[in-house]
Amino acid sequence: MKPTPKATLSRLAVVRPKRLYEQIAEQVEALIRDGSFAPGTRLPAERELAEQLGVSRPSIREALIALEAAGLIETRIGDGTYVRDASGAKPVFPLETSKDLGPGTLEQFEARRAIETTIAEMAARRASTSEIEDLRDCVARMRKLIDAGKSPSEEHRYFHARLAEIAGNSILAGAVKELWRLRQGEMWDLLRRHVENSQSWRDGLEFRERLISALAAQDPAKARKEMQRHFDRVEKLYFDTKI
Repeated sequence: MKPTPKATLSRLAVVRPKRLYEQIAEQVEALIRDGSFAPGTRLPAERELAEQLGVSRPSIREALIALEAAGLIETRIGDGTYVRDASGAKPVFPLETSKDLGPGTLEQFEARRAIETTIAEMAARRASTSEIEDLRDCVARMRKLIDAGKSPSEEHRYFHARLAEIAGNSILAGAVKELWRLRQGEMWDLLRRHVENSQSWRDGLEFRERLISALAAQDPAKARKEMQRHFDRVEKLYFDTKI
């Protein structure tokens, strides 16, 4: 059998399954680049796009965030999403490099919900008095930042990472650390800028205070319930709020 030329093999690329938000983004990107959506055009609303494509609104939100990160669209708060001039923008998912943006914001969020609700329950069984005080100190620092009109994002990260440590499982703590590393990416940054504000930060403070009370009472069921309520609220904020 004649061997395959090395030059031919060098042009092959790894083929991987596309995530749903990538597939949606590629379709919208193609419409932008072929002129179907010209610069300055307002895109259909997220709900309308979701109905047309037969997908969930959160998946549409993820795709639009990816397109915005690539410079193909811009979101005008309270007005809608508009197409930008794509002539100088790089492809969102260049096929020649099989670029992988990694798990989308929704996939990461679902993983955090599954892991951190369990962590809250475990922490309620294991938290010491000093560890609970550490969390209270963190909330106090967050309050000062919010009162000063500043984002408490770093303290936000610290609270969840510390809670994972208190739960006493190094595997779960490592998973939380990695998910929060991913949360510093450009897509998350854009999403936070669209929806977070002083009120959402204060709602987060109230959640943390209720959770700490559950930890102090050594009530695992209540701790889990508070974390579930938190993720329900944040899911609506990030993925269902009109922007």
